[in-house]
Formats: sequence, C-alpha cells, structure tokens
Amino acid sequence: MRDQELLTRLRNDRYAVVDDFLSLDFANKLLSSSQELIKSNAFSQHRFSFGGSLLEKPGVFEIDLSDLTSSKKPSELGAWNELVSDFAPGFVKRLAKDNTLALKSGTPAVKVQLNTGGGSFPWHYDNPGPPSERSLTCIVYLNPNWSPGDGGELVLWPFLSKQIVVTPIHARAVLFRSDTVLHRVLPSRVRRLCFTMWCPGSAVNRQTDVLLSKDVLQFRSYDEAQAFFFQSPLQRVISRGVYSEDYLESLLECVENESGHEKIPLQLKRSLVQQHENNVNQIMVRLRPLIQEFRERKTRSEIS
Repeated sequence: MRDQELLTRLRNDRYAVVDDFLSLDFANKLLSSSQELIKSNAFSQHRFSFGGSLLEKPGVFEIDLSDLTSSKKPSELGAWNELVSDFAPGFVKRLAKDNTLALKSGTPAVKVQLNTGGGSFPWHYDNPGPPSERSLTCIVYLNPNWSPGDGGELVLWPFLSKQIVVTPIHARAVLFRSDTVLHRVLPSRVRRLCFTMWCPGSAVNRQTDVLLSKDVLQFRSYDEAQAFFFQSPLQRVISRGVYSEDYLESLLECVENESGHEKIPLQLKRSLVQQHENNVNQIMVRLRPLIQEFRERKTRSEIS
C-alpha cells in the first residue's frame, strides 16, 4: 500500500490493515531476535492502571525499546536495533511529509509484546487524553504459524460502526488513529508476538479534543452528532457510557489468570465493577439523552 493511500484510509476510516508491511526476511529476523529475548527472560510483566489501581495482565509481557541506551537492555537485541534506529524513524519520516497526521519526526516509542497464552486487553484508546502525544498506532505481528482458533485477534471499533477483527498473521500491520479508535485484543490460546510503534503528533489533545462543552453539543440531529463523534477525539468522553457493558466484560476478562480457570478474586471484581459504574454514572448524569440514543444506534448496528 502506498503512503498516500494509507493516509487517505487513516483520514476517512481511521484505520488501515497492511499485509507484508515488513519484508519476510526482516520479519523473520525480528522473530529470531524475539525468541532469543524470550530465552534470556528479558520480558517484563505488563501492567495497566484503572481507577487508581495498577493491575497485571496475566500472560502478557513486554520490552520497551524506546531507550536503547539503558544499561539494563539485553545484549541480544539483534534486529531490533535496526528497527529502532532505521526502520521506525524512516517510516515516521515518510508519513510526516503529509500534514494529515501532523506527526513529529524522530523515533516513535516502540514496545515488543509477548502473550504466552490466555492474556487479553480490554477496550481502550491508546491516547486516552493529556499528557499523551500519541497520534498514530502501528501494530506489527510476528506469528508465522498462526491458525484460526489460536485467538489473539485485534478488534477495532470505530465509533458506532461495525467491529473489525484483524488476525495477527506474520508481517501484517494494523495502523489506526490513537485517539479515535476504540480497540481491544481477544484472549490468545497460543504464544503471540507483536511490536507496537506509537507515533507522536503535534495536533493531539488540543482543548477542542478534550473539552466537551455545551457549544460543541449544538447538533441539529443525532445523525450529525454521530458523524461528529466518529471523527472527533471527544468520543473518548462518552465512549464508556455508550459501550458500558462491553467495557466491563472485557476488563474483567483481562484480569483473569492465564489459564482462565480461576476467577477474579471477589474483592477485586467488586472494586473494578464499582469503579466502572462510577465512571459511567458521571457520564450519564450529564449526557443521558445523547448516550441513550447512541446505545440504541450501537445495538442496531450490531444486528443490521
């Protein structure tokens, strides 16, 4: 896919799937380097914050390649040095020539992710708001033996549109706008590898992207409102209210243990449910008619 076509898709659809994003030779080199890193126990447990708590994602591990000067980095980085020093900044430089994303030149933040089986990610935005500068997310998969039923698919959910399920096959990339595409990762039943590049932009999290004022809400119709929120990062303000049940289900699934047989401790489950409901109630108090209308539209889009 040519750069201009990619930018057009990101502008119109908010996402793009690119097969053979890497040459097979380079993808295999990265896979080989990853296997060496696994052997050397270089991956760290992945954690995420929710409601003031720091939670583990069972079965999900990562390496942050954003700072290769750190003395803690393993010596087996191999092809990852080439990706961080050459490929990643070169990729950003190509896209930064166009003002569509207003990307900042330089090396994006890069993480390698290992799913040992059973782990998943809940619904979220990669750029949830300030102080994040993430404009574009690019996930690249390194799974030459993936088969249907292995799990670990990425699911994109553009606002009030149908879900897009992307299989994590070797050398495939998925690119999407970090602040306007809700997404999650389904539980993986086998080992799954990928790396993510987060490209910063100079036009993210402006006041018009984070402050949902009364002036903004002057829509002539719900159709106009839906079209606005599809394009606007302000969808993040109302998303948990519109997709309340989906958010909670994926959150509880995410923090189950790796095998999936042991359930979440009751105290933790109650805490997560309460925090989620508090967040939803805060949205509903202010925007109930709009949220209810969007919930009905979401249901219709799922059955149409």
